[in-house]
Amino acid sequence: MAFKFEKGALQQMASKMLPSDEDARLCHDIPDADCQVVKGNRLKLILAQVAGALAELMTNAKTVLPWLLQALGAPMWIIGWLVPVRESGSMLPQIILGAYVRRRPYRKYVWLWGAGLQAACLVLMALVALLSSGWIAGSLVLGLLALMSIARGLCSISAKDVLGKTVPKRERGKVTGTGASWAGGIGLVFGLGLSRLEHIEAWGYALILLLAALVWGLGMLCYWAINEQAGACEGGVNGWQHAWQSMALINKDRYFGRFLLVRTLLLSTALVTPYYVLLAQAQDGRMQVLGWLVIAQGLAQFVSSWIWGRWADRSAKRVMQSAGFIASLLGLGVWLHLAIADGSAFNGYFALVVFILSIAHAGVRVGRKTYLVDLAGDNRRTDYVSLSNTLMGVLLLLAGALSMVLALFSNFVVIVVFSLLGLLGVWLAQGLPDVQQLDNTPSPVH
Repeated sequence: MAFKFEKGALQQMASKMLPSDEDARLCHDIPDADCQVVKGNRLKLILAQVAGALAELMTNAKTVLPWLLQALGAPMWIIGWLVPVRESGSMLPQIILGAYVRRRPYRKYVWLWGAGLQAACLVLMALVALLSSGWIAGSLVLGLLALMSIARGLCSISAKDVLGKTVPKRERGKVTGTGASWAGGIGLVFGLGLSRLEHIEAWGYALILLLAALVWGLGMLCYWAINEQAGACEGGVNGWQHAWQSMALINKDRYFGRFLLVRTLLLSTALVTPYYVLLAQAQDGRMQVLGWLVIAQGLAQFVSSWIWGRWADRSAKRVMQSAGFIASLLGLGVWLHLAIADGSAFNGYFALVVFILSIAHAGVRVGRKTYLVDLAGDNRRTDYVSLSNTLMGVLLLLAGALSMVLALFSNFVVIVVFSLLGLLGVWLAQGLPDVQQLDNTPSPVH
């Protein structure tokens, strides 16, 4: 049977390969009336998007940075902080600074500051890789990653606004999809390049970081050339203030409170990846292993769009449960095979594990986003999203603290505990209604 796809559909699916930002701000969309179309802006936006996505892939906090820190001899408890710091450090600034950035007449300069700060942090990381090791190197890289995450949040806020001010709504998906297609292809080339290497010294890791900084610099040149008109400063919402004003929703809406608990427990699907990477590196420290992990992660993000999207529209709860169950079953299976049965990992074992885990995490992400939007309805969306994202930004840091303690025992302990927490989340999700069947009717309140 032959399948036919339109170009736009392929671009949308390719966009799933990009490292996805959590849109944590609450500002209203920029209306088309404030969009000023200037010839040449589309290509510049696409090139800048490609540069940013590629630089993030080259320094991914789930795969590349754990591998780097392990090679530098950093302790596991520091490595466990990478993903929580990266995610919460990007989410919280959007909540706090979203309204402030919206009031700026020119938002491209905010993006340039964010991109420049990330490039500078990568240069400093390269120096750390060359000049230090152990816990000192780990602490310095973690601190620089925290600063990069804040800068990443600034880029995320401003990029959405600049896109809204320079590209009409009906064409924004084409710009994003085209950039995603290019970045996804180049990212796979990067992974293939790593897969051709054996062992590299500290200078090799430093070179990767410097190349990522250079890519950010090229993206800045493209963004600087964008012709952005002043204006479109309305619609800002202070997410932090709004979240605290909405705190009573947890007690008033029992479905929403349970959803927050389920979402917290399913954070395990995002936090556990570095520990599989560390297991892979302990078994085989050649760079080609890291290359295949990068490729597996990228391909999984692409394939996941086929698997979860339409299912989430029918039952977002089932998507969350199924994806969480897959991730948890995978973790327990790896533990039983390698730690209890003393089995051996075949070539490509951990690439397959990361591939499956990445598909599962994408399902959790798609499911909980769809569920929250449908649970809230249009009239309560701002309240629910602001509170949910604020709490998750804080809870990610607490989850990092938990992983730090568990990592003092072993990687397997982290994987098993997070897998059990995921199963608990799957079980608790059974008490949630299928909101797609509720037609946005209010959930029971106390």
